[in-house]
Amino acid sequence: STGEVKMMRGPGRREVGHGNLAMRSLRIMMPGEDYAYTVRIVSDILESNGSSSMATVCAGSLALMDAGIPIPKHVSGVAMGLISKEGKFAILTDILGDEDHLGDMDFKVTGTRDGICGVQMDIKVDGLSMDVMREALDQARRGRLHILDAMYACQPEARSEVKPHAPRMLKMFIDREFIGAVIGPGGKVIQEMQRETGTTINIEEKNNMGEVSIFGTNKEGVERAENWIKGIVAIPTVGDVYDSTVKSIMPFGAFVEFLPGKQGLVHISEVSWKRLETLDGVLKEGDRTEKPLFPSLNARMVIHPRADSQRIIKIG
Repeated sequence: STGEVKMMRGPGRREVGHGNLAMRSLRIMMPGEDYAYTVRIVSDILESNGSSSMATVCAGSLALMDAGIPIPKHVSGVAMGLISKEGKFAILTDILGDEDHLGDMDFKVTGTRDGICGVQMDIKVDGLSMDVMREALDQARRGRLHILDAMYACQPEARSEVKPHAPRMLKMFIDREFIGAVIGPGGKVIQEMQRETGTTINIEEKNNMGEVSIFGTNKEGVERAENWIKGIVAIPTVGDVYDSTVKSIMPFGAFVEFLPGKQGLVHISEVSWKRLETLDGVLKEGDRTEKPLFPSLNARMVIHPRADSQRIIKIG
């Protein structure tokens, strides 16, 4: 805890105790069990002449917010000391190593602006009077608030999302009837999604819903997988405009994919206001375009590029 060279062995009682105090102080601010991530805080104390556990609490709170963990408030901590002799006493704030060694008390207090999260006390006297405790807690509160002001000036709130290089995990729920469509025959669809997006996707049925967990090493891949799944489970809406990709060219028109796994026909008569005999030089596979969607009488999806709110298209 002080940067001094020691034997290579497991953590001692001091490290375990300090770790427990820091954990108790910060755990109360952590999100609930439905939070997607497992969070581990590592505090390496390179050198200290004060309370390394209180430094761990403050630094841990800042690290959580900086990492995008949605904790609602900062937690700070301060170590209080006591010098007493012949009925007189003095309360010390943020004690140094010598004040801890030579003094009568090491009283650690952690908390937010609204209250206390954790306490730990070591004393070398037989007991403490209520006057000493009241003054120690009052000074600790003033010290904690002073530290919190500096912490909020540095990191006023948690990031809206985890940092760009952090592993990503996203949970989404789909109707149970779409689980098979997302997986595909023999797992073809989900395997393609994982291969193309660089993610790992798990699907479980819970409470008559499909719970989809997407794991990835970067934001872009996870978002691509999410949008891919949303496209599979989406129900096309007549009149909506979709970003479409030309999949194949036929003599009578082009088939475009407007949602993952969902294709519609753009008839050759709807590609241009001019009469076209062929689509050569007009459209090719891979072209992207935004088109509104309309239904045909035979229940197939028909794309009408020329349609707008001022023109009525006869469908059939």
